[in-house]
Amino acid sequence: MANLSRSQQQQNILGTLLKSAAGRQKLAASLGPSLRRRRDYMSIARKALMVETLADGALPIYDKEFDSTGVSFTQAFIVGEEGLAPSQVVKPIRLTVPTFEIAEMPMIPITQIKERRFDVVQRALNLGKAEIGATEDGHVFALFDAVAAAAVGYLDTDYTHNVDQNITAPIIPNAMADAFAGIERHDLSVAYVFCNPRDYADFRKWTDTNIDRETQRTLLKTGVMGYLWGATILQSRKVTYGTVYILAENEFLGVVPERVPLTVMSADRPDLRQIGFSIFEVVGFAIFNGSGVQRLIVARA
Repeated sequence: MANLSRSQQQQNILGTLLKSAAGRQKLAASLGPSLRRRRDYMSIARKALMVETLADGALPIYDKEFDSTGVSFTQAFIVGEEGLAPSQVVKPIRLTVPTFEIAEMPMIPITQIKERRFDVVQRALNLGKAEIGATEDGHVFALFDAVAAAAVGYLDTDYTHNVDQNITAPIIPNAMADAFAGIERHDLSVAYVFCNPRDYADFRKWTDTNIDRETQRTLLKTGVMGYLWGATILQSRKVTYGTVYILAENEFLGVVPERVPLTVMSADRPDLRQIGFSIFEVVGFAIFNGSGVQRLIVARA
């Protein structure tokens, strides 16, 4: 160390700290908070679906129930291979759900780690995980839209399809009651309501006799805004403005087969003097019961 300059000594110390989790925690403790534009995205879509971790070698294959004629009487919707657009499976007896990879690869230059006065490495990890959650939600919301699109042309009294309910803003209790009835007529209970934050503004204007508002800060940060007739209301910026999803319980709605859970691997690039991480998961998404999805379209001036 005696022959090294002060900057070289600092560089060596920094390199040693970055090699271990304890060292990174020690480094982070000496740093201040970053100035952030908004909180990290919190995924909400998984709350509405059953998550099954697949054993090694297991296939994401699910058998559907059938009616008195021995035929599966509802359609299924899956996200295609490689995360392509949702596709429809008509009257499936056995449903195979394709799995695909969702990945983020944040790279942090060593110079930025030295220059920034906050834990750049941890922030990069958090942002990468948040982006994967946002991608998940985008796929699931696209499935909900595919279910609603398949119901176009059917009557409101159809046995399995829930036709879109169109209303003019604001969202009022009577409109939500009708939307709940669209699910409950299939002998299902409403478990979740997903909406955009700008649409949730209408719920905030309701009286407390109609809605039970969530007040715990920790739950509000996860998107849980309140409870309506036993269903949990969640908001997400990934939900299209003017669209509200009313959803049945997850055991009667859809499934997320998880081949590889969210994993973080080191992906450093010494040649570019960058610290990197490969953040990924291998999952699939399926709605096996379209009767558990009711879409409310809100027309605004």
